Amino acid sequence: MEITKELTIPKLFFQQAQAFGDDRVAMREKEFGIWCPITWKQYFEEVKYLTLGLVSLGLEEGDKVAMIGDNRPEGLWAEMAALCARGVGVWLFQDSLIDEVRYIVDHSDTKFLFGEGQEEVDKTLSIFHECPKLKKIIWDDPKGMRNYEEDFLISLKEVQQLGRELDQKQPQLFEDLIARGHGDEVALLFYTSGTTSLPKGALLSHNNMLTMGRSLMSVDPCLATDDYVSYLPFAWIGEQMMSISCGLQIGYTINFPEGTETAQENIREIGPHVMFAPPRMYEQMTRSVQVKYLDATWMKRKFYEFASAVGYRVADLKFSKTPVPWYWNILSGLAHMTVHKKLKDHLGLSRVRNAYTGGAAMGPDHFRFFHSMGVNLKQIYGQTEVAGISVVHRSGEIKFDTVGKAIPGTEIRITSEGEIITKSPSVFLGYYKNPEATVKALRDGWLHSDDRGFIDDDGHLVVFDRTKDVFTL
Repeated sequence: MEITKELTIPKLFFQQAQAFGDDRVAMREKEFGIWCPITWKQYFEEVKYLTLGLVSLGLEEGDKVAMIGDNRPEGLWAEMAALCARGVGVWLFQDSLIDEVRYIVDHSDTKFLFGEGQEEVDKTLSIFHECPKLKKIIWDDPKGMRNYEEDFLISLKEVQQLGRELDQKQPQLFEDLIARGHGDEVALLFYTSGTTSLPKGALLSHNNMLTMGRSLMSVDPCLATDDYVSYLPFAWIGEQMMSISCGLQIGYTINFPEGTETAQENIREIGPHVMFAPPRMYEQMTRSVQVKYLDATWMKRKFYEFASAVGYRVADLKFSKTPVPWYWNILSGLAHMTVHKKLKDHLGLSRVRNAYTGGAAMGPDHFRFFHSMGVNLKQIYGQTEVAGISVVHRSGEIKFDTVGKAIPGTEIRITSEGEIITKSPSVFLGYYKNPEATVKALRDGWLHSDDRGFIDDDGHLVVFDRTKDVFTL
């Protein structure tokens, strides 16, 4: 897909909704044990009336709209509505403390805040009067909300009703708002980790986000018929990259688990084609297999030991780029039929073409384990300020001590001090209200990461000293 300067996330959303309509499922949410599909037409209508409702309430170009809650369809509707109205989306982590919520809402000049339910509303009620720009708190889940009477509280359905009324008066307004957008406008404001100082707000444009998605998809193409499970926080750039930057361009189905505690079980049910998870989740999968092995019968253990020996041998040959002899391929097929097929199905990895991990180092043993049963696990490297990632392993070129090669359109250099610097169309616009930090991070068009590393003889990036968290998962 060509990413022009005029293209925005809402324009792409509009195109996909018109193309897919009621024929394709845009997302699913599991509620009360049942997967509930939402078509592209339904997605479009939810966003349209929410957009117009926000405009009716006074949202203007450049206004900030904050969201806090679990991964649910309504969260993406709110974000897309904010962008369609030419506002700026600001996500907060679900487990943010009140002080963190206060700082981000106030610093970002948030005008409207979407809270999933009572828990999120309670957090924002206590800081409402300390944030002068905040006008309305919008809630979705009615559980526990019956006795709240503050006039600045309004339900999502009420906002959408306002949108329907505005649509009756100005039927072309929604499309006009989308048409006015430009790729260089700010789309999202992400607050980076504040472990050593107050969080910094990174400004990312529509073009930043879309070029990142295009670059990753050029390395590892996905299909519109693919499934992806969204369970990592929307406040993390990696989840935005997969759900918005890539998901919107490809049009694959985004699946929302019933809850964070059921994510692994729901992943098994869906069997996604692409997966992004922190190292700890892959480590948990490894441990679950080890436990299952210890509880197995003697015969099942022997089958597993045979399959593991074959899988590790074939994986090691591929890692070293040594041709796999025909007889090892035959044994690998037997291992797949007897053990690995069922094992991958148990872990929810039966259909995965590409599985990514990032945010922390993961030992070679885990890489070997997943590749031994045919799961194409890859390391990535990036940061919020490049709208996602800048480096990824290529299929067939996995090196345990590296994070891969730069994605198309991205240049990676190492300064004389050993710092990793990046140039890309996805490099952010700067830090909100922090020109000093912006000048420090952006120099001559290059993003300075504060990370140390080198590029090896095969063109792979090796990161050996991290002075700040690149990803917080």
